[in-house]
Amino acid sequence: MIDGNVNEFVDNLYYGSEMYFVFKGIKYFIQGWCKNGIHHLVLDYDYEGIAVDLDDLKAFKYIWEYSSVDSSECVKAFLDATLWDGKTFYEVEKEITWTEP
Repeated sequence: MIDGNVNEFVDNLYYGSEMYFVFKGIKYFIQGWCKNGIHHLVLDYDYEGIAVDLDDLKAFKYIWEYSSVDSSECVKAFLDATLWDGKTFYEVEKEITWTEP
């Protein structure tokens, strides 16, 4: 991971920390929360500076989301998802830049 420690990044996923990162020139935002005993982890684009059609409901759907009673299951699902050109997070983490908002 560029400009950050990959282990720290993954540890933050368990706590639902809001984090921004860039992969192949696209800035992403990931965050999590727990509500009513269910953990949620969601991935989205960083929409700041991007024109979004407020009438297009598809514009407000997450790229990826996962919910479980176990936060570890959410993190594992994210790490195993083939979201990055058909690859998993760990297969591309050396190409990811951890950045500020």
